[in-house]
This record gives sequence, C-alpha cells and structure tokens, in this order.
Amino acid sequence: MHILTKIFIVLVALLAIFMVPLVVVSAKNQEHWKSEAMAFSQSHRLLSSQLQAERQNHQAELAQYAQELQDYSQRLAQLQASIADYDKQRLDLESQLLTANLTITEHGATNRTMVKSLQTNSELNKVLVDDLQTLRSRAITAERQKLELDDALRERDSQLQVALAARRKLEEELKSLRDQQASSIEKISEYVARFGALGDKGMTLDEGIAPDRDLETTVLDVSRGADRVLVEIDAGSRDGVKEGWVLTIGDDGTFIGKLRIIDVDINRSTGILSLENSSRGTVEIGHRAYAMMGQD
Repeated sequence: MHILTKIFIVLVALLAIFMVPLVVVSAKNQEHWKSEAMAFSQSHRLLSSQLQAERQNHQAELAQYAQELQDYSQRLAQLQASIADYDKQRLDLESQLLTANLTITEHGATNRTMVKSLQTNSELNKVLVDDLQTLRSRAITAERQKLELDDALRERDSQLQVALAARRKLEEELKSLRDQQASSIEKISEYVARFGALGDKGMTLDEGIAPDRDLETTVLDVSRGADRVLVEIDAGSRDGVKEGWVLTIGDDGTFIGKLRIIDVDINRSTGILSLENSSRGTVEIGHRAYAMMGQD
C-alpha cells in the first residue's frame, strides 16, 4: 500500500473520531432547547387559563356590585318619598294648630268658654306637639337613614372603582405576558441569528477561548488578504478583551461570521474572521461584534 494512502486513511480516521463529540453535543443541545420551548409553552397556557378565570370572577363581582347599587338606589328613592310625606303631614298639623289658636281667640267672650277653649287648646296643643315631635323624630330617623344609604352608596361606588382598577390591572398583566412572549421569541431569533441554528457545524477556529464576560462592540476596519480577513474592533484590554477570544459578528440580527482575537491593544483589538458567507453578507465597518460569556 502506498504511503500516501496510509496517511489519508489515518487522517480520515482522526476526522471521524473528532466528529463524534460534535455530533453528541449537537444532539444534546437540540433536546435541551426543545424541552425549554415546551416548558415555556405550558407555562403560557397555564397563565392564560388563570387570567381567564380571574376575568370571569371579576365580571361576576361587577354584576353583583351593580345589582346591589340598584337595590340601594331603590331604597333611597323610597325613603325620600317617605320624607316628603312626613313633611306634608307636618305642614298639615301646623296648619291645624294655627286654626286651633285662631278658634281660641274667637271664642274668648266668656270665662267658661275661655276656660273650655283653653282646656281644649291645651289638650289639642299637647296632642299636636306630641304628633309634631313624633313626625320630627321620624324625619330625623329618615334623614339619618338617608345619610347611611348615601354612605353605603359611596362605599359601593368605591368598591366598583376598585373592581374596575383590578380589571385594568388584569388587562395590563395580559399585555405584559404577551410582550414577554414576543420578547422571548425575539431573543430566540437573535440567538439563531448570532450563533446559527442548533444543528450547524462547529467552527474551525484553532485554539479559540470562551470570553469571561459579555461585550458588544463595533467593527472599525476590515482588511482582506489573499488567505484571510482581518477585522479591527473598538474594544481592547481596558474592556477585558483577551487574545484567543471568539466573538460573533452580526448585522441587524443577521449572522455574518466568527472573529478570533489575535492582537489586543488598550482600546482596540484585531482578529481573524471565519465562517463568512457572501449569501448572508460580508463583514463591513459599522457591524456589531458580540462576546458571550462562556461561549466561543
């Protein structure tokens, strides 16, 4: 067997050995994100059902408060009608008292008639005063009941306002849940845009190391050579950038390529670009470079 054939067989065997861990990691990542998505979907359905139940309870409470408000309004109208009747009776009694006094004056010709008239007047006054006091007591009681009903009506109105505020709060919470769902979908899309789909092949960067912090920076310069592309970013050692870091370059959510840092200055760094594909677009000045802690 020719020596080149043997070398080729050895290289193919080594390539197969190194591909096995990558396939295993890719499968595990797929299962992990699939379980995360299913858990989020279940949580969303649970929150939606809870919100629907709260809304139904709230509608029932509103209907109950509205019925109680109508009952109190009817009772208030009845009490107001009773007060009007009592006022009318009081005016009638006062008119009768005035008539009695006039009668006493007209029949004062003789002592007997005067005494009799005085006695009658005294008795009538007593009865009328008693009746008047009774009517006044009833009027005061009715007025107090009216005030109590007014207080109860205000309290029910306050409870209704609280219930309406609770309804608005539930609507705001529903909107917040919908916004959180949209944000989660956007974050997943951004992850795919930055790092590619979960089933993509790994990078071929040599000796890249995972960043120890999150960082977002801007591409300052792009230098294209015959065999490599050098990219300069506006972050350096003062920002914590180190040689060997692997960053992701993107443009408005589109994955452009991977950048491995080979030279670090105080406020600038230079790296080698890989995985650039013209179908997605080439790296340009102004594109964004992202460092994700623990990910290369």
